[in-house]
Amino acid sequence: MKTAQRVALVTTLATLLLVAVGVLVRATGSGLGCPDWPTCHGGVVPPGDLGHQPIIEFSHRFVAASVGLLVIATAAYAWRYYRGVPAVLWTAILVVPMVMAQGLLGAITVWRELPPEIVATHLLTAMVILSMEAFVVVGMYRADPERGAAFAGTRWPRGGRVALLSLATFAVLLWIGGYMSESGASTACSGWPLCNGAVVPAADEHEVVHMLHRYIAAAFALPLGWLLLLLWQSRTDRAWATASAILIGGLYLVQVAVGALNVWYDFPDPLTISHTTIAATIWLTLSFSLALSLFYPAVHAQAPSASAVTA
Repeated sequence: MKTAQRVALVTTLATLLLVAVGVLVRATGSGLGCPDWPTCHGGVVPPGDLGHQPIIEFSHRFVAASVGLLVIATAAYAWRYYRGVPAVLWTAILVVPMVMAQGLLGAITVWRELPPEIVATHLLTAMVILSMEAFVVVGMYRADPERGAAFAGTRWPRGGRVALLSLATFAVLLWIGGYMSESGASTACSGWPLCNGAVVPAADEHEVVHMLHRYIAAAFALPLGWLLLLLWQSRTDRAWATASAILIGGLYLVQVAVGALNVWYDFPDPLTISHTTIAATIWLTLSFSLALSLFYPAVHAQAPSASAVTA
């Protein structure tokens, strides 16, 4: 059973790595480094005489294939050890077709030569997969396969609902950010926090997309602040709450700073990669917080009532 837990955790971390490599692909303009799929310039491995872009794109595909195998292994372990915990079992199984769909979406992205809306959807789908994997990890660590786990089910605690609201807002922010970076809107605003000296952007489509990303990032602070407050209030009852609150809040502040630095320094690759990788880490931490608020340790005879739980 410990092996199952470790494989599930490694799968989640490997998926986070996959997101980071995907950002590297986009930042270096390597999305079409392999113009065909699943081969690369007609071969199993990229040719060595075409520069670094085919290698970067191929490395993304290699990590993606590795994640696919890990996802299948996690589902197999869930079937073997966690059939008594349906929430864990079926989430682990559902991740498998989700990863397959993500691979198909990646292929479509290449075939259609990187349309911004598909690139953004590809990123958001990866985030959904990360959330599902985090749910499986927490469920495996907290569940007793023989007795099941105390799972909130439809009786979501308030903290769980606020975490979900934060994730929903962040999902919109991520999609707009992915669209912005691929559509060329990243450089539409030359200053920060103003856009070319104005609070409200001009009618230019790229300026509107860019500032929409900033507005949603500011709005995201509202549900996030609410969640951090709930986590802090529950710190005496939940050992993980303090660390989650500090980590999420700290990452958000760093993310805002990195976003500003990107604009001021014209989006250098290291800052661009850092910006999306930090975003993915925030998403994963929020997902773990949501899962931890829904799964109660199996040592409890039953889950506490929803009114008794704030985060």
